[in-house]
Amino acid sequence: MAQKKRIRMRGVKHTSKRLEDDLLEKSRALAANPGILRPQCAGNCRKCAFDKPFKQIDALQKIRDNPDALVKEASKFGGDDIVKAYAGTISLAASGTVPLLASGKLGGETVSYAVRGTVNATKIIGCQYYDDPKKRLLLYTDPVKKNKLHLYSFGEDLVCSDIPNMPEDYLYDTFWETPYEFADDGLRCGHDTSAVLEIHVKSLDETISICENCAKDVSTLMYIVSRLGAVDPADDIEVRVRHKYHSAGESDAETITGDRLKEYMVGKVTDANIISAVKRSKLGSLKEGDSSAYIIGTKNYGGSLDAFLADIDGNEREKETLRRFLSENNRAVVLKSGKITEALAALWDSDWKTIVTMHTDAKTADILGDVSKGQPLQVLANAHNIYISADVVASLPVFRKPGPITQLADSFAKAAKVGGAPMVSEAVERSSLKDNRSRSIAAAFLMAAGGDVHIKLSKEEKEIADYLVPFAKSVIAADGKRYADSMGTLLTACGASEKLS
Repeated sequence: MAQKKRIRMRGVKHTSKRLEDDLLEKSRALAANPGILRPQCAGNCRKCAFDKPFKQIDALQKIRDNPDALVKEASKFGGDDIVKAYAGTISLAASGTVPLLASGKLGGETVSYAVRGTVNATKIIGCQYYDDPKKRLLLYTDPVKKNKLHLYSFGEDLVCSDIPNMPEDYLYDTFWETPYEFADDGLRCGHDTSAVLEIHVKSLDETISICENCAKDVSTLMYIVSRLGAVDPADDIEVRVRHKYHSAGESDAETITGDRLKEYMVGKVTDANIISAVKRSKLGSLKEGDSSAYIIGTKNYGGSLDAFLADIDGNEREKETLRRFLSENNRAVVLKSGKITEALAALWDSDWKTIVTMHTDAKTADILGDVSKGQPLQVLANAHNIYISADVVASLPVFRKPGPITQLADSFAKAAKVGGAPMVSEAVERSSLKDNRSRSIAAAFLMAAGGDVHIKLSKEEKEIADYLVPFAKSVIAADGKRYADSMGTLLTACGASEKLS
């Protein structure tokens, strides 16, 4: 059972002149025209819930100038609260003064009102603040609950219906209280993002649409129902998040219901919270599912691998490996951009070994060991070099304890044998050239393989590199035992004191 709204009283005091004048002015307006309080009808009730109280209000016109009689009416035991609140309020105009003023806390706001009769405080506030779209709803809570009405309060209008029937002006009036400002004062931000909050008013068939980038830490639903009197203010509203995180054939919208909807309606969660929670949930479900799904940015490719790969930007060799892997393994791949680096990174943690194996072979994957923390493209390039080098390297001697210069020259020579200048260039880029001798040897192998020298050299380093070119060419051309002999000659020529073993 809903808890009854209470007002914390702050005592009774004499009124200020300004508030007195305001209350007297509104009292006189109500005395002259009680119809100000009567809601407009937009429903199809067989019998209007307001006929009886307003008939009684009309009967008070004969004593409208008698304050004592009006206060007596406002104090009747068991009388209609709307009638009592009206009688108490217009008694102010009849007496020409506001003798007592009380104040109470209502929704965090201190509200002052004139005390007259024994009418419930919330009802007297609703009557005396009839020009306030939110406060005036307090006058009508009982008939709304009893008759299951929908009461819409906006501007100077108060519209009543026996069924959900939201006026368009009400929707715009409440939405414009939010911090959002969309083009042409509309209800939609108009952005196509991976997740969009939609608040659909069924009776109007109108939808507020807020993308994840525009969403703020406010509850738009709370604004929309803030001036709506109803047993269930959200019975005419569907809240959903439309998203890209779904497999082919699945719904692209998550409807917010139950306790989550109630929390959203009272502002405990915000627009941004709702979108974020749905994104996390749907993305998690998508990745844990056993269906293929491919998404880049705001585009959902469903299970179409060909369409997805057509929009992937990267080297054809890596793309073909990605194709092979995804065609044999159901995965959800969600990317912000269409770069091959991001696609591989999205799969790498759990599938790196299978990907390396498909890019080369199982033996190469075993040679590499655990590369789960490596950069995917760099790992695959290294794996490819090892793979295509296997036959060449098998025919060459293995140096059991090579020194740093031997190790460097050996890697450059084998790269040149397998892939020429491009592979030597890649090997140079991966190497740490910390001293003069290392830089000269790298430059010598680049020139020996017919490539461009893309490392910065001093004059002395360049001269040594030029001197070492014939020795580097000899190592590249050598096989078997001659390879070790040529490597030893190169080490002597560059002044390295390392021994081959």
